[in-house]
Amino acid sequence: MIEVIKLVTGEEIVGDTKYEQNKVIVKKPCAVMLVNSKSTPDQHSMALIPYAGYTKDHIIHIDKRSIVWNAELQDDVYNQYNAIFGTGIQIVSGDVPRPRTIPKAP
Repeated sequence: MIEVIKLVTGEEIVGDTKYEQNKVIVKKPCAVMLVNSKSTPDQHSMALIPYAGYTKDHIIHIDKRSIVWNAELQDDVYNQYNAIFGTGIQIVSGDVPRPRTIPKAP
């Protein structure tokens, strides 16, 4: 499932998560960064940047004790992540069911 998790370090990571006994496996993780708007310095926007991009297969394992919370993504953030790291398929807002994992490339 593609979701956001907040770590005890304060970092927020978006990725395709799979929960196991005492760890979470995150495929294609990215960090959520707040960036200042150049035109209006008082406003911020969000950016997704690769997290641990130097890892083999872009997979990380996180101990469950290091996670403060996890949540489903808003549709626009889900679409942004999927456009960059997933299939590129976008979902419409509303009660449309989301795929639970990123399909594997052929």
